Amino acid sequence: MELNERNWEERGLRDAVLAGDETAWRALYDRCFHPLYAYVYRQTHGHAQRTEDVVQECWLVAVRRIRTFDPDRARFMTWMRGIAENVLRNHRRKWRRRDGAERLTDDIEHAAPATPHGAQVAVAEQVALAIAALPPRYREALRAKYEERLTVAQMAGRSGESVKAVESLLTRARAEFRKAYRKLDE
Repeated sequence: MELNERNWEERGLRDAVLAGDETAWRALYDRCFHPLYAYVYRQTHGHAQRTEDVVQECWLVAVRRIRTFDPDRARFMTWMRGIAENVLRNHRRKWRRRDGAERLTDDIEHAAPATPHGAQVAVAEQVALAIAALPPRYREALRAKYEERLTVAQMAGRSGESVKAVESLLTRARAEFRKAYRKLDE
């Protein structure tokens, strides 16, 4: 989808939401729930309950602040990640006070997702874990391609590499992701 087309689509959804259209909210939610959940899950180091709390608060903030979303400045998912960063920052302060300086870890097998999307959340958790296991360069390439939805040409322009180099990087990153994902099922 081209930049202008995306802008118009997201502007239309935002305007529909402001007019009270619940279907438009559902479209934005469906589009962003999984990438947002996976992002927050990585940021909480796999702590399912904390992820649930942060994601829920992100959507509450989005509902209150939807008027501030400007499709000309950022994609909706980028805006949601900005909200997530602020919510995470606030929660981390609270977690540090409660947990001291301990690293946030949790055994996913013992953490039951608290959403009605249980199976979807479980898959998102597996994907987040597999991505977290990748080298940073592969993680960033996959994030740019699938979360930011950049084209290979856009990725090449951003990194200063050739299109072929980015295509090769994505091929290697996908292969490593598949290996990491399969290991989680073993």
